[in-house]
Parts: sequence; C-alpha cells; structure tokens
Amino acid sequence: MSQRRTAVETREMIFEACSNILRRDGLASLTLDAVAEAAGLSKGGLLYHFPSKVALIEGLFEYHNDIFELRLQELAAAEGDDPGAWLRAYAKASVEQITDPDCASLYVSLFAAEERYASAHQLMRQKYVRWQQQVEVSGLDPALATLVRLAVDGLWFAEMHRYAPPLSERREIIVDLILQLTKNSDIL
Repeated sequence: MSQRRTAVETREMIFEACSNILRRDGLASLTLDAVAEAAGLSKGGLLYHFPSKVALIEGLFEYHNDIFELRLQELAAAEGDDPGAWLRAYAKASVEQITDPDCASLYVSLFAAEERYASAHQLMRQKYVRWQQQVEVSGLDPALATLVRLAVDGLWFAEMHRYAPPLSERREIIVDLILQLTKNSDIL
C-alpha cells in the first residue's frame, strides 16, 4: 500500500519545484507544464492545488515570505525585547537571505514575476506595510528606525540586482553600522 502525501506536503513539493526552476532557468521557464513535471505531478494534479499560474505565483511569494518571516521571528526572539531588537533581527534575516547565492537568484526571478503579476506585487506591498508597522514600534525614534529599514532594504536590493554591491568585508562593516544604529537611540 502506497503512502499518500498530504495537501501541505504536495504544495511544498510544488513550491520547491518552482524555486528550483526559477534558480536554474529564471521566470521565462516557469510554466505550469515545467512545474508539474519537476514536481512529479500531472498538470491536472498541479491545477488541483493551484488553478492558475497567478495562484501559483501568489502561493510561491507567500511560501518564501513565510520562510523569511519564520527566520525573522527566530532572530527577534533571540534579540530580546530591548529597543531596536526587531530591527536588528530584520537586518540580520535580510542580509542572511540575500547573501545566499541560491536565495538571491530565486528572488531576482520572484521580483521579475512581481512586475508581471500585479497580485504578487500587492502581496509584497502588504508585507512591507506590516514590516513598517513593526519598524515604527521598535522602540527607536520612528524616523531613525525607518532609516535603518531603508538602509537594510537598499543593501538587499543592491545585492539582489548586483547593483555594485559592497564586497563582503565592506558589507560586514555596513551591517555592523546598521546594527549600531539600532542600539543608539540618542542619534536623533
């Protein structure tokens, strides 16, 4: 008797297949047929879980955002409750994520999908609104806290798009400066 996968396991298998295609071949190669084949499903089986490519892209964004947010929560718990703790966790999780070459190439494709699929773009906007709310209640002056978030995001985008990202030694110095800003609430 064969063991059947749960819907959650099948969806995770589909997301991993999508992620592998995006890392290896980019967004242009992410077709429903390619995903079904890579996941070992029939196209009908894939469509059972995701009735359209838009639904698949939205699900993929949520999947990777959930992974990021779980890591963010782990790091925030380790940082404690002092002012700036959540921002330090956000900086660490962001840098950790984007300096992983597999993750960076995946996010290049995901953000390309975001431009094509307005609903995925809206999901990211909603995430950033929630993150900004966290930034503003981080215990630091909201302007300083927002500056820190924007610096982290700028570093993240420079790394992702390869827009003259700093070399690793310089990146470490920059991250240390960002983390120092989260500990010095007397700047403003």
